[in-house]
Amino acid sequence: MGIEAPARPVSREHRELVREMLTRLPEFADRLARLLSEQDEFYRQVADAAPDELRQVCEANLERALTALAEGRGLSLDAARKTGLAQARQGIPLPAVLRAFRIGGTFVYEGLLELAGPEFLNPARTIEINSYVWKAIDYYSEALTTAYEEVAAEPSHANARLLDDLLRGRLAGQTEMEAAARELGLPTAGMFVAVVTERVEPDEHDSVEALLRARRWRSAWRPGGEAGLVVVDRIEDVRRLREVLGSLPVAAGMSRPFTGFPDVPDALHRARIARRSLPSATAGVVVFGDSPVTTLVAAAPGMARDVVRSALAGVLALPGAERKVLLDTLLAWFAGHGSAKEAADRLFVHPNTVRYRLRRVQELTKRDLTDPVDVGELYVALESVRLDPEPD
Repeated sequence: MGIEAPARPVSREHRELVREMLTRLPEFADRLARLLSEQDEFYRQVADAAPDELRQVCEANLERALTALAEGRGLSLDAARKTGLAQARQGIPLPAVLRAFRIGGTFVYEGLLELAGPEFLNPARTIEINSYVWKAIDYYSEALTTAYEEVAAEPSHANARLLDDLLRGRLAGQTEMEAAARELGLPTAGMFVAVVTERVEPDEHDSVEALLRARRWRSAWRPGGEAGLVVVDRIEDVRRLREVLGSLPVAAGMSRPFTGFPDVPDALHRARIARRSLPSATAGVVVFGDSPVTTLVAAAPGMARDVVRSALAGVLALPGAERKVLLDTLLAWFAGHGSAKEAADRLFVHPNTVRYRLRRVQELTKRDLTDPVDVGELYVALESVRLDPEPD
């Protein structure tokens, strides 16, 4: 049985407002993610690096708190504690986390008032909603602070914080950077690759760090193995590292090799972009710049979604099954270097079927597949959709 904050009965009218917010959870999660990125510098950086992850975290936290209110249950402090432990071990500053919860509390309060409308509100009801929300924030904040204190007392936390300072570029000069490298078991000079990974299968295997160590790779990783630095002695090692990571059930992004600790933050950023060059939940390894167009789309997914996808608007408006057929055909045509026969071989259909589908794409998009400019626009739009598919 997990630890819960005491539940306070919620009136029927308020439960209805909370349930209405739950039915619009994706919308409110998007709005909260945007608000956090606008009001807090740390979360702005998170939104730039991993916008989908930030939105998912917002949705999970909103759902947990709102469901507890709607069902009259106590708030699960175990969940808040686990969140705090994970964030502390990732090096996320406690002030940023607490500020995010305060911003989130204000957002929920204003959202409930927005749903209620002026005809429902009176001073007593407004105070009551305010009390629900801020008591929850107080309980969560206390649980988070306790979790951060637990992590600070862990023997391994000093090294984790040191690595995080190196990855974020917080160390003042070369002397501090070299001292940090020695503490982390890294050479003070040489070549490195930044790597960002994400599990795409249940976590039944050793960590990436442990598997690399077993193969005699020198590396240093954040707790949980999400991001790290790997030592490469020769350029040829990059290919070998890629093969090792490719044998694991992970999606991995790698920077290009670099020398010099001042370049670490930029290399980590590029590794994150490379990771986003793989579709969600797809295993594989991408090195930054493997495909220049895909890299550009992954570096600015929001802009790609807003600006580029207009080229495929007609196709994306179709029902799911028909849309998938045309998009898969266009993907196969590009993969086959513009050959209908090669695309047909990939799709196991007749070349005339491919040609018919491509004519349909041209009709819907108003793009000509013999015009290099139109072809370029469609390719960039297709990469945006491939990395971030439209929901069915």
